[in-house]
Amino acid sequence: MEEYSKEMTIELKQSIYEEIEEYCQDADIEESELMNMMLQCFIKDTMNKMDAMRKGYAEMGSINLEICSEFDGCENEIHTHI
Repeated sequence: MEEYSKEMTIELKQSIYEEIEEYCQDADIEESELMNMMLQCFIKDTMNKMDAMRKGYAEMGSINLEICSEFDGCENEIHTHI
């Protein structure tokens, strides 16, 4: 499968750009390669965190339903006194 590239222009603080430049020279990689790797890591990490949150909310949903069902009897008893 052939990969296509798109170009994106971003603005960086001068100090950050200089750090990127220095790192790329030391690591002997292109700046665009470093940016691609960093963005892939960021996106993967963010997606993993979102998946963990979704899973946590789903687990809490079932726990909350259990808790609510335990109090159904109490709630029904209260309604008979109202």
